[in-house]
Amino acid sequence: MSKQPPLDKFERDVLDESVPIQQLLRLVIVLGGRAFSEPLRLWARNELQGYPGPGIPLPTYRMITAPLQMDSHSRFSQGRNETISALALPDVAHDLVSEQLPVTFSVGKLQNLISHQDPHTPLKLGLPGSAELARLMTSERSGQGVVVERIYWSVHASALHDILEQVRNRLLEFVAELRATMEPGESEPTVGQVHQAAQTINITVGDHSPVHVIAPHRHSATVSFPTRPHHRWWPRR
Repeated sequence: MSKQPPLDKFERDVLDESVPIQQLLRLVIVLGGRAFSEPLRLWARNELQGYPGPGIPLPTYRMITAPLQMDSHSRFSQGRNETISALALPDVAHDLVSEQLPVTFSVGKLQNLISHQDPHTPLKLGLPGSAELARLMTSERSGQGVVVERIYWSVHASALHDILEQVRNRLLEFVAELRATMEPGESEPTVGQVHQAAQTINITVGDHSPVHVIAPHRHSATVSFPTRPHHRWWPRR
């Protein structure tokens, strides 16, 4: 029985939904290192480990729309899953919080959230500094006797699953482009072919700028296929 070429195996694994995306991204990190493609490695590493802070731009597929909601209570009533406008937040948060949610979690964390969540029940993802925002909103509503308990984004698991699908689709595009650039009979891509294929991943960051993968001049060399702390945004009162 002949041994399956590594690129064939990688393609098969990308198409196999049972193969974890983490496993595929680890291979891409190794491949990016062998092809001298730091941006490719960085993209795969950020997807594996999570996007670590506000200075790291997010791909646009990691920006999702999710309603803001809050839980509250008063002497006579209790409110749960109440949808609010971003304008209902304290003034200090108006330019910093909206229904656009940047999802910085690693792909492993996303998969874990999806696996442990009822698909019919939205996830409650807290805002950075949500405890202080709740305190400020409680103070603003003191005349009504309303206590704001928590503020969060309400996110359906399907929105997180879409992010994982976007990552897998980009890996599939990467493999397809490698196939298109390799000559018949070639079993290993060259550095230049990896460079060209990486462009098709089309990673666009939050300011709509594409990530350019720069390869060195060793285009003819073959590449063996491998078998954000939260910070307060407003001053305390």
